[in-house]
Amino acid sequence: MGAGHVPWPHAEDRTKMIVFLTEEESMKVTLERFLARFWPTKVAGVDWIALSFQGKNDLEKNIVPKMKNWRYGTPHFVVMRDQDGEDCKLVKSKLCEIATKGVHPFTVRVVCNELESWFLGELDSVETAYPASKASRFKNVAKFRVPDALGNANEELEKLVKVPGKVGRADAIARVFDPAKCVSKSFQVFWSTANTLLT
Repeated sequence: MGAGHVPWPHAEDRTKMIVFLTEEESMKVTLERFLARFWPTKVAGVDWIALSFQGKNDLEKNIVPKMKNWRYGTPHFVVMRDQDGEDCKLVKSKLCEIATKGVHPFTVRVVCNELESWFLGELDSVETAYPASKASRFKNVAKFRVPDALGNANEELEKLVKVPGKVGRADAIARVFDPAKCVSKSFQVFWSTANTLLT
């Protein structure tokens, strides 16, 4: 298994619950929409739960307490944090070092560069959610072909849809998002992880 993943011992013998720890509400909402749409047989609050914190520092200081104090089911934690222009390997290493101090298996996924990079990697869904944006016409623009490299994905998305509010935009786009169309490599790594843990 790759770095950033601690396996679940004897997984076949356990009833697992996937616990997503995210740095902000927009990612929490996105995950809730994704899981409800693509894993409808998995029950929120039973098979999985998504929790959000007040930014990356708040997330990092709460990883170990959440893991140590968790009392429901047999959890596998998925720690998710935006890259935010930092060195991806260093961010992942730092999060793994923190999570190793917990008492449960975990996976770390760094979102490159931020959540909105995922959305810009699937511009058809952006246009479906916000028809006036005509976002699909920008799919061949160089910067949107490699959305993970954008350092200002949130600003680029807001310029396209002309709607403020990260949580509202995330909710609208996640409702119609097509994982198969997304060109964000970061998203595809996450999606593979989600399939492995939830299937």
